[in-house]
Amino acid sequence: MIATRRQILCSLQGATALALLGATARAEKFPARPFHLLVAGGPGSVPDLVARVVGDRLSAVTGQPVVVENRPGAGGIVAMQALVSSNPDGYTIAIASMSQLVFNSYLFAKLPYDPVQDIAPVCPLVVGALAVAAHPSVPAANLAELVAYARSHPGRLALGTASNGSPPDVVARLLVRTAGIDVQFVPFRTGPEGLTAVMRGDVQLFVDAPPLIAPQVMAGAVKALAVTGRVREPDLPDVPTVAEAGLASAEAEAWFGLVAPAKAPGEVLIDLNRKVAAIVAAPEVQQQFAKLSFRPLTGSSDTLRQLVNEGHRRWGPIIKETGIRLD
Repeated sequence: MIATRRQILCSLQGATALALLGATARAEKFPARPFHLLVAGGPGSVPDLVARVVGDRLSAVTGQPVVVENRPGAGGIVAMQALVSSNPDGYTIAIASMSQLVFNSYLFAKLPYDPVQDIAPVCPLVVGALAVAAHPSVPAANLAELVAYARSHPGRLALGTASNGSPPDVVARLLVRTAGIDVQFVPFRTGPEGLTAVMRGDVQLFVDAPPLIAPQVMAGAVKALAVTGRVREPDLPDVPTVAEAGLASAEAEAWFGLVAPAKAPGEVLIDLNRKVAAIVAAPEVQQQFAKLSFRPLTGSSDTLRQLVNEGHRRWGPIIKETGIRLD
């Protein structure tokens, strides 16, 4: 039997409706596969600790595994290249610091990714200060005494940080520049490696997050001389801020955000923002972050974008003036 024009049209309309229903069903299934959460730091590093908190909660909320993949190296370039070259389906995401989203634009002449064009902000996560630690043999009990010693012994002190171009590295360079002292910078692949080095005395100074340093301060393996935030840190209540030490212009805090490939579907990014923002706002998660000496940051993708823009305004001129280059 030859089908009528009406029958053909009805069949086409039915097929179209089924296709739309199928597309909707597929959209509603997100997330239907495991997530891969990339981290520009090694196991036990500060970015890794943040990733574990977020990853565990995201897995609980979505019912999908979250595989944390540590990709340290090259100021976070390794992790960001893995992100931007991944399938932009929302299942590969990354923890990014102001290093990957701001600093690298000024540290590398030929950055292999564009922080604006290749990366989509999902939401902000946390913000926190850094701490300045020293080997017990360093003849200084506070930052002012350290500055005085370093000025009278130029080039003698070695300062370790977790990789070139990381927030601890750039903040440490700002501190050294503000204090007008000459030290040798020694980059390590991860924060724990740098901490081990200062505990051994391989380097005399080390800058990283308070939760990494505080346990060794309590154990007497290192001593803390200052924190770089606006207020003292709960983990290091007796350690003064850089402003208290007379170096207010060296005040700085590091932040982390969640990002995805730029071509990830908009509706997926919105869904991720809602889920992760709710995770960060949860009291139990905020308590976990507090133990890491971080304050939670909640907001939209525009909130993270604003942090990035503000970071460029502040850190771009500073990095240019210090002449730091990583290529």
